[in-house]
Amino acid sequence: MDQEQYTVADLMTNPSFRAWADQSDEKARTHWEQWLAAHPDRHDDVNTAFTLLSLLKVNENGPSPDDMLDMQDRFDTALGRRRRIMLYRWTAAAASLLLLITTGILFNNRSTTIHTGIAMTKEVNLPDGSKVLLNANSTLKYKGHEVWIEGEAYFSGEHHGLKVHTGGMDVAVLGTAFNIYNRKQHIEVLLESGKVNVTGAGWAKNAGTLNLTPGEMIHLDATNKIMTRINPETFTSWKNGRLIFKNTPLYKVAAILEENYGFHVQWKSTRLQMERFSGSCPLDNTDILLAAIRSVYNDQLIVQANHTIIFE
Repeated sequence: MDQEQYTVADLMTNPSFRAWADQSDEKARTHWEQWLAAHPDRHDDVNTAFTLLSLLKVNENGPSPDDMLDMQDRFDTALGRRRRIMLYRWTAAAASLLLLITTGILFNNRSTTIHTGIAMTKEVNLPDGSKVLLNANSTLKYKGHEVWIEGEAYFSGEHHGLKVHTGGMDVAVLGTAFNIYNRKQHIEVLLESGKVNVTGAGWAKNAGTLNLTPGEMIHLDATNKIMTRINPETFTSWKNGRLIFKNTPLYKVAAILEENYGFHVQWKSTRLQMERFSGSCPLDNTDILLAAIRSVYNDQLIVQANHTIIFE
């Protein structure tokens, strides 16, 4: 099939596109970034396919090839093979499938899964009445009093017997407000009020147990697998609609640009990774942040049309 005619379902069932979405194939990433640069009118379709594939990825049973074929049939029935008429028809069809997935109709899964796309945040009401603010490019799954988080989320309100799971840590919650960051086997928990108990699990099952008091923050990664207390600095500024950095290494700033905004960062100078940066910008305007970094580091930052940032 001519790739210019791909539907959202065609993209989702294309092995090369799925490898790009899963970040498991560098050749696929290069191909699809070039394709997207040549077809900017397909950006919304690609975002829809990305979002749905991310949601399918965290389903506890995982979609089988037969599931994917069935999903394509459902898409084709909803969208037809004819040319798009208006974008909202695509969005409506994608939302319908998303509803099927999150309510468990499609895969017989009784849990609820919610995913935010690039540069998006979303407030979620949990069954116990508490709230979760989900940061960009993050996934929240909940079932009863069990919650799983991949990405970043801020929890608030009265929690009743809630337990939050990450790949390497379980957090037992006792009526509190706290933030969890969990990406690429790098976990951080900041407690603002109340009380939480954190316990090593999964890949860090021997990391031990800690009780946090308000204002404390702990860090855990796959390298040392030891919980350490750290300075929270401006860790939760995102929930108030701003990115704030104070003497932050550039590699950490770059990680947020990659994880939350979909940039691909390349380093021609590894020396710059440990340079420190202070500044802020609105959560929905990274152009201000990029301009500030470029100014501070004498134009040693280049932003290309395909969403690639190069530090020279």
